[in-house]
Amino acid sequence: MIAEATVSSKGQVTLPAAMRAKLGLTPGSRIRFELRERDLLVRPDLPMSAYYGMLKGYDLGDIEPPKEKDRDFE
Repeated sequence: MIAEATVSSKGQVTLPAAMRAKLGLTPGSRIRFELRERDLLVRPDLPMSAYYGMLKGYDLGDIEPPKEKDRDFE
C-alpha cells in the first residue's frame, strides 16, 4: 500500500484512513518514527497487551531459566 501526503506548515501529516484502519490506529494511538538513512519508518507503538496470546499453540519447551542456588550472606 502506497500513499502520499502533504506536510502542513506545522509539520503535521494526516495518515490515510485505509492505512490507519489496517494498522488498527484509533484516536489516541501512539506511533513511532524511525529514520534510516533517508527513509522514514512509521509504525504503531503497540501496548504490551497487543502481544497477549500471540504464542498460543507453539511448543516453547522449557523456557524458564535455571534458578540460582540460595546464597549465604555473612
